[in-house]
Amino acid sequence: MPKRTRKFEMIQTEDTIDIRFSSCMENIDAVCQAVTRYLLFRLAAVQRPDHLFAVNLVMREGLTNAVLHGNKNDDTKDVRFRLKIVDDLSIHVEIEDQGSGFDWRKYRYCQFPLAADHGRGIPIMQTYFTRYAFNEKGNILFLQKDFTF
Repeated sequence: MPKRTRKFEMIQTEDTIDIRFSSCMENIDAVCQAVTRYLLFRLAAVQRPDHLFAVNLVMREGLTNAVLHGNKNDDTKDVRFRLKIVDDLSIHVEIEDQGSGFDWRKYRYCQFPLAADHGRGIPIMQTYFTRYAFNEKGNILFLQKDFTF
């Protein structure tokens, strides 16, 4: 049986980067590298190491959750990533998987042990980004980071 070609499609404009990719862990590194290059070229705020670290950490967390939990590592399913720069002062991110979603409300106020190897996504998003939200179904993550100088 021939090996399936994995999808990685990217569209870039002055203020947005859209990436659709096959749901596999290897593509997460490619997305993070492409977005980091785009932001370093386009947005002065990410020149600060703390901002770049925060964006990469939260982006990687959201993408990993989409691949592992949302799409269950099924590379026949896609993940959609979209980042929009707003007035050079903030970024808005959407990460969508093709999974059945999850009950995000259940995890909003949970405290997870620091040594836990899972369940830290929402606390990480709360710590490093200005806002986070999910759609009703729980398969689209919305993120906003406002930059301070």
